[in-house]
Amino acid sequence: MTITRIVLLALGAVIFIAWATLMFRTLFLLRRRAEAESGKPFPGPGQSLRQWGRFFRGIEDRRLRSRLLGATMAMLVWMVALATIGT
Repeated sequence: MTITRIVLLALGAVIFIAWATLMFRTLFLLRRRAEAESGKPFPGPGQSLRQWGRFFRGIEDRRLRSRLLGATMAMLVWMVALATIGT
């Protein structure tokens, strides 16, 4: 295994941990909102879809949405780099 591949794999681990943290934060936030809005411990799919729509359009979630998008793009760039440079 070359040093380039080792560095790329370590970088990928950091990017994935950041992405997973942001994604779980988003999922728990949307579930908490759906539960608070519906008043039910297990809100249905309709409530979940409303919360996803609110997340994608809302101003209050702009920062989290931007970070999640950035982490997703970084992961895609990392995968392409690993496929091209790491071989």
